Amino acid sequence: MSIVTLRFFIYTGFLLAEYWLCPARARWVVLLAGSGYFLLACTAYDAGVCAVFVLEALLTWLAALGVRRLSGERAKALLTGFTVTTLAAVMILYKDFGFFINNINGIGRLLGHDPGLRLPQWLAPFGVSYYTLILIGYLLDVRWETVEQPQKNSLKLLLFAGYFPQLTSGPFSRYNDISPALFGNVQWDSRRFRFGLQRFLWGLFKKLVIADRLAVAVAALYDGAALRGLLVPAAALLYIAQLYADFSGCMDIVIGVSQLFGVPLAENFCRPFSSESLSVFWRRWHMTLGFWLKDYLLYPTLKSGWMGRVRKFCKTHWGKRASRDVPTYIGMFITWFCVGFWHGGSWKYIFGSGLFFFAMIAGGMLLKPVFRRLTDRLHIDTDARYWKRFQRLRTACLFSASVSFDRYAGFTDGLRAWKSVLTVWRWDFHVLLDGTLLNLGLTGWDALICAAGFAAIWYVSRLQERHGSVRELLDKKSPLLSWGASLILLLAVLLLGRYGAGYEAAAFIYAGF
Repeated sequence: MSIVTLRFFIYTGFLLAEYWLCPARARWVVLLAGSGYFLLACTAYDAGVCAVFVLEALLTWLAALGVRRLSGERAKALLTGFTVTTLAAVMILYKDFGFFINNINGIGRLLGHDPGLRLPQWLAPFGVSYYTLILIGYLLDVRWETVEQPQKNSLKLLLFAGYFPQLTSGPFSRYNDISPALFGNVQWDSRRFRFGLQRFLWGLFKKLVIADRLAVAVAALYDGAALRGLLVPAAALLYIAQLYADFSGCMDIVIGVSQLFGVPLAENFCRPFSSESLSVFWRRWHMTLGFWLKDYLLYPTLKSGWMGRVRKFCKTHWGKRASRDVPTYIGMFITWFCVGFWHGGSWKYIFGSGLFFFAMIAGGMLLKPVFRRLTDRLHIDTDARYWKRFQRLRTACLFSASVSFDRYAGFTDGLRAWKSVLTVWRWDFHVLLDGTLLNLGLTGWDALICAAGFAAIWYVSRLQERHGSVRELLDKKSPLLSWGASLILLLAVLLLGRYGAGYEAAAFIYAGF
């Protein structure tokens, strides 16, 4: 059940009515039932697939209770390690097992013997990439006593991990952040409800008016003939525009829907295209994934015993600075590899969404003194507005070039395409003049709507940068102005959105990760 369909809207409406009309102490039960139905509907009512989620949640529930009751640190560590390994293994088995099969077959062919291994034909549980990390984070929080008391009610833990808005594409929720609202007595607040509705409409605007229009052009570029020459960077920029409108729109929808129920979800975006470096960009793009990896992977890796031995070895042989830098780069490499691997069990994801950023960020750290001397020698004012704009443009281009590998059929296809940028000097600008935009199925009207949509997104981002929440800003000025903005968004979605007979909304991109 897609969250941009009439079926989802009707389902949410009925669930909201039941939620706010029932006694406060029973509202979490309504959310649990609604989340269960949503999970079943998204898996075509496959009870076996849903059972995987239930079993993982129950395993985590039992492990968290056991960790808190055990007295020995070693026993706690073993139980936590076993449970985390099991949860991660299930996710990899269903989602990324093809990575190992394909690589074993590839190595075998290089050695002259093809093992001929085949991928098992099973359906990955809906939302497995998201609820797995949420459950692992919860268990580690219990182990580290960030969560004071583990949840004793197994059904409540099922609701926390399977809360329906976050199953589609995140965000990754922390137990301490949402449990008071999920299980507590949330009071009706008309202002909060209005804000949630506005956020929901803003997400629909991004998805149906902008992202699904760009999806037509992106599909024509990447799914058609092999990209070559200058169309490669043009396609990358178009894809990142679609990805941003699609993913941030999805986050607006799910955060808005959750706000209608009085449950706050964490923000996942913070004006990423105003970033002046890739490291800052990633801290503003898919923020909850970055926070999760930092707290539950990078920091534990750097504090681990084996990393301590690496630090000691580096200090003995290469000095104090190496003992600080080498473990940091090792931890960064492991983290970025896992970022790419989480996006998909393929080298195109491992490189495009992972190792490329490690190389750029680590290289920037290593070459920082060189860049500083270069800017000094060229008399560049690094605080000047033109330099900051250049940095933002450079960062956006690097990000789009890297993430574009996700859209190619394979890693080598992406390499060939980007190699052609340097070797195939074909100027394809004539397609701008043959009656359609880039001859990709978009009309001039579509191009105008997309341009106006991104102008609106840019203007809202500027207002957020200056004043914080735009919804609160409009509400302070006048409630009528706030309702007027909601009406404009609704009309824009109804009049300009892509839907109707014969049209199927494009699936959210991050729902496939």
